Amino acid sequence: MKGKTANRLVIISALALLIGSNAVLAEKGETEKLYDFDEKVHYYQTKLDANNYHLEIQSDDYQHFKNQSVFLLRHADRLCRGNPFMLKVTDGVQEYDRFPTKPRAYQPPLTVLLQCETKPSKD
Repeated sequence: MKGKTANRLVIISALALLIGSNAVLAEKGETEKLYDFDEKVHYYQTKLDANNYHLEIQSDDYQHFKNQSVFLLRHADRLCRGNPFMLKVTDGVQEYDRFPTKPRAYQPPLTVLLQCETKPSKD
C-alpha cells in the first residue's frame, strides 16, 4: 500500500512541476497556444526576447472578460518573475453592454505587449 501512495505522490509532483513551469519555457519568436486552468483562459504567447512578450487572449464573453483581465495581470507578474512590468494593450478591450445581442457580436482577442523591467545592476 505504501508503494502505491509513494508512486501517486511522485506522479502528482511531476505533473505539478510541469504545469507550473509551462509559462516560461517558450523559445524566442515561437508562438505557443496555452490554457490557464485557474481563470479558464485560452491564450497565445510569443517570447519576443528575454524581457518582451506578445500575448493574445482569446475572447469569450462579457462576463469572462474580467477573468481575462485578472489572468493578464497575474500572468505578466509570473513571466516577469515579480519584477515591475509594463503592459501595452493593442486591441480587444471589450465594451460593457448591459443588453448584449444574441448571437454576440464578434470581439477581437485581447492583444497585449508585455515588457518586463530588469533590476538595475549595482556596478
